[in-house]
Amino acid sequence: MSTKKRNVSLHSSWLLVIVVVAIAVILGGVAYYSFYARRGATPALSPSDNVSGMPQLAIMPEAQNLGTIDYRKGIVTVYFTVENKGSSDLVITEMETSCGCTEASLIVNGEEGPRFGMRGHGNWPTGWSATLKPGERAQLKVTYDPNAHGIYVGPVERIILIRSNDPEWPTKRLRIYGYQKGG
Repeated sequence: MSTKKRNVSLHSSWLLVIVVVAIAVILGGVAYYSFYARRGATPALSPSDNVSGMPQLAIMPEAQNLGTIDYRKGIVTVYFTVENKGSSDLVITEMETSCGCTEASLIVNGEEGPRFGMRGHGNWPTGWSATLKPGERAQLKVTYDPNAHGIYVGPVERIILIRSNDPEWPTKRLRIYGYQKGG
């Protein structure tokens, strides 16, 4: 093989390597951006590293089992702990539930706010917000009315959405579930 052909072959091999590496870098960058853009997170910081003066909504637990629900016993109530784990004020602006049988209200410093249910079903609270200082906690009260749909037997799962000024997770999703038995 002549030197010229060998140089062209060597050049082509390097060119192929450069193209493959460039494509891998581009695809990796797209995947990296897509993952973090969907999360709304800065990958260099974990949520517990909140050093940039942001509020951070934390809710414990994120799901609660109502167990076996007897419609004859009436409304079932559960509580979640809501905390601002950030380093600036957290403002909760509204809540919404996935069904008219479920309502959510926030209790801050012993005072219960308005009840939020399913949007479009009944009166919708407007102009309400609650502020939690860094480290401050509140209770989220969630009620489920097993008689809202008449006598129902079967699994129950409802979603509660909480909207706030948390830049990483502006809408948090909670869940209650159980099994409703008949008479």
